[in-house]
Amino acid sequence: MSMLQFRDPHSRPLLRLIGAYLGIGTGLVTGVGAIANQVFQIPPAMAWLHLSFGWGAIWLSGGLAYGVLRRWTLALTQQSDYIEHLFAANPCPVWVCDARSQEFLAVNQAAIDTYGYSRAEFLQLTLWDLLTSDASRSTTNPITHRTQDGTELTVDLTHIDCTYQNRNARLTIVQDMTPQQNAVLALQDQKVQYRTLANQVPSSAVLLIDPQLRYTFAAGTTLDRLPIDQSQIEGCTLAEAFSAAACEQLEPLYRRALAGESLTTELTLDQRTFLTSLAPLYDTHGTISQAMSLVQDITERKHLEAQLHAYAYTDPVTQLPNKAWFLEQLHGHLSACQSGNTGFFTVFFLELERFNAVKYSLGHDWAEQMMVATAERLSTCLNLADPVARVGDHSLALVLTNLHTTLDATAIAEYIHQQLNQPLEVDSQELFSSVMIGIAIIDTPERTQQDAEDVLQAADTAMNYARFYHQANHAIFEPRMSEDAIARFSLEAQLRQAIKKQDFVVFYQPIFNIASAQLVGFEALMRWEHPDLGWITPSRFIPVAEETGLMGLIDWWVLGEACRQLGQWQQHWTGATPLVLTVNVSGALLNQFGFRDRLRQVTLSNRLKRGSLKLEVTEQILFEHQTATNNILDQLQNLDVKLAVDDFGTGYSCLQHLHNLPIDTLKIDASFVNTMLDNADSLEIIRIIIALAQSLKINVIAEGIETTAQLDMLRSLHCIYGQGYLFAEPVPAAGVLPLITQHHP
Repeated sequence: MSMLQFRDPHSRPLLRLIGAYLGIGTGLVTGVGAIANQVFQIPPAMAWLHLSFGWGAIWLSGGLAYGVLRRWTLALTQQSDYIEHLFAANPCPVWVCDARSQEFLAVNQAAIDTYGYSRAEFLQLTLWDLLTSDASRSTTNPITHRTQDGTELTVDLTHIDCTYQNRNARLTIVQDMTPQQNAVLALQDQKVQYRTLANQVPSSAVLLIDPQLRYTFAAGTTLDRLPIDQSQIEGCTLAEAFSAAACEQLEPLYRRALAGESLTTELTLDQRTFLTSLAPLYDTHGTISQAMSLVQDITERKHLEAQLHAYAYTDPVTQLPNKAWFLEQLHGHLSACQSGNTGFFTVFFLELERFNAVKYSLGHDWAEQMMVATAERLSTCLNLADPVARVGDHSLALVLTNLHTTLDATAIAEYIHQQLNQPLEVDSQELFSSVMIGIAIIDTPERTQQDAEDVLQAADTAMNYARFYHQANHAIFEPRMSEDAIARFSLEAQLRQAIKKQDFVVFYQPIFNIASAQLVGFEALMRWEHPDLGWITPSRFIPVAEETGLMGLIDWWVLGEACRQLGQWQQHWTGATPLVLTVNVSGALLNQFGFRDRLRQVTLSNRLKRGSLKLEVTEQILFEHQTATNNILDQLQNLDVKLAVDDFGTGYSCLQHLHNLPIDTLKIDASFVNTMLDNADSLEIIRIIIALAQSLKINVIAEGIETTAQLDMLRSLHCIYGQGYLFAEPVPAAGVLPLITQHHP
């Protein structure tokens, strides 16, 4: 680089000035000496003195000029050495090109490293060879260069005119602007991406905000739903764009994002709900420069979720919370109890005993309204924090917190019964909603470990235990109840097998005329002879059959078998009135589709005499299935099938409906007969029933007559018919003909 010289505009004039000075000085000294010699006739000695003085002055001036020139030359040499050092050691690419041809004359190591060409390859190129096609030999910064491997660089060029190897040249310093340009492009690309994101995501917007809480970018379809002016948000501060209430919610979130936290939350602004995701944005130095907020309007989705939640957790008919809701709440109570946040609690499972009675008599709407009224009564009288839930067709459930003793649970159950004994008013109609209650107490840490389903099942099991075993209106769950439930399940399976194999046997209880002691008919009584367990009483398996829906199948079998036997016995009966057979039937049988036609087939196929078949139902069934009973008896008038009411006086005592029902016989329950001699109330009840039946021209049969004294009392009360061990025990079919022969009228 010793040949590199910069063209200084002051160097050549200075050299010319020094040369002119010396020439002019020499001429002046010679001319002055000649003129002085001729004009003043100066002696030669003096002339030479003046000449010597002039030449001394000239050479003194030349020496001074030489000194100045020498110092200037040394400075120029030092500057050239310094420039050569900067050329070689400069970290930026530097090169020298011919001013006209743009051929490379010299390059530094930084240029070789940046562009990938060797020094020899560089010297074979021109500056134009580095330009991309898009540059088109532009000299305006920035310019795009291409390296040997095809990478494009955005550069800023600084040119200095110089002389290199006696050639006019130009030294160029290259500043690589690619990182800055990439950063600019990346920022532009980010904004394009943000805008694309905002436009592609449904009901969304993208907002960028800087550390001064000033919005630098905003785009998206949701902007017009925010409580802001879309045209003014960019460039506005948070306080300028939103109301004070909105800022109070947004500012802490933006501060957290600008501090480096990423978060997602739901915000309610101007009665709309927005899902807001915030994240910090970093610059090339790793510093948080902005915060990005992606906002989605989820108002409609929240409305839909609310509707789905209501659908999933609300009973569609009564609008009460359903079983799914109750189990979720129960799970929360168990979890809170486990963590020690709340105390122990108790679950009450209530089954509305009158639900089916109201449904089949007054209609479904009345039954559903009765359930709602019952739930409201419970919420009011118990001052419940959580609503009562409907957990079954005719079942309700509730939780009482901070109640975990047997004594308290029993007291609450009795209080519920007391409150529900008061009439409910539904559409100006008074309804009574008696309930059976099962109770599950969570009173130990171990019991809080149960699943919610198990706790509800425990309360349900206790309710069923109260109904089938304890004969009470409520029961508190104990583990043995589950064992009984399992046994009942096993009994159900065995019952199904018994129906399939017809393991049932029908016994017949004789019915006598009390006054004449003559046989008038029989009552069919079903028995189950289990191959392993022996005889199983009806009180044990009939509740299971009714609960599982098997009672209808059993009823048809008993009815068919009894009518078959009656058809045979009537061939041996010569009395003036037909031999009557009473068969117990359930409400399930009365409500079966096609009951009338099937019953007609049974009576006709067995050639039963008219008026010889009597269907016996309990007072409860009669009331619950009043409409069905009326319709059936009206339709079966041609068959002359009668209706008897069993256990009259022990159930609902529907005296106000008695005269409207097609009833042929009332049966006085054995509990009254057994106590009438010692209990005045029982005797009075029997007296009233007999008088009522006589006034309605209805037959009366007294059950359970075991002593002569009882028979005499009934005879004095003018009771017409009776049955019991005093007359005869129930006998199998084989024992009926001997009785008919023995008591032949």
